Amino acid sequence: LVRGGIIDSAQFMSVTANKANTVAQAPPTALEDASLSTWIHPTDGSGYLYYPKGSLVGLLLDIMIRDGSDNARSLDDVMRQLYGATFKQGRGFTGNDWWPEVTRAAGGRSFADFSARYIDGRDPLPLNQILPLAGMRAVTDTVREPRLGIQTAADSSGIIVAGVLPGGPAEEAGVQPGDRLLALGDLSISDPNFGPAFRDRFSRQDGAPLPIKVRRGADTLTLNGKVRLTSRLEFRIEADPGASQKAARIRSGILRGRG
Repeated sequence: LVRGGIIDSAQFMSVTANKANTVAQAPPTALEDASLSTWIHPTDGSGYLYYPKGSLVGLLLDIMIRDGSDNARSLDDVMRQLYGATFKQGRGFTGNDWWPEVTRAAGGRSFADFSARYIDGRDPLPLNQILPLAGMRAVTDTVREPRLGIQTAADSSGIIVAGVLPGGPAEEAGVQPGDRLLALGDLSISDPNFGPAFRDRFSRQDGAPLPIKVRRGADTLTLNGKVRLTSRLEFRIEADPGASQKAARIRSGILRGRG
């Protein structure tokens, strides 16, 4: 998207940071498992995680290949090579095809540890270590915002509470799985993506009463909750003004297709 001019470099870094924030807020999930577990429809926030996490891992691999080859090779070269060596020969590629080709493109660098920790494993992605190789840096901000402690799902009749986090404000108020969420204070709930509106409405009301209106079976209940602000880390990605010449070339290669 960025090399094709659909988005600019600032948008690229914003989109990438949003993916990092999505992954950071989800339960630790091995990328190796993510595309399979999605099909059992997990309710813990890890569904479809392979999209943002897979994209981030692809970016990190691209950076490491470019760093190992002095920007002469990229992940694009790996994909082109495998296309010719496997798909054009009538088969898909496996891990045994993939990793040797990545290593070759990266000038012989081993990716065994990377695979074990970040693809088959659940370690946090090493953004702070790898982004600087491409003249970018992750800036971490601490954000205080209200959280309910629930997972929700939507159907034709509204927003359903699919899960309740132990010890969270919703559990303390008596919210139960299966309740249909109707309102949070004076905020009516009909949009499945109500989180941003909820956080904006109550972001400065830590400890304030929070009536939670739900429908439970045939009954409409108003439960007595409280607003609770919690802290989370939020990533921003920006160009590093102190990047080395090599890192700046790699950044240019990623953003513009040339070093």
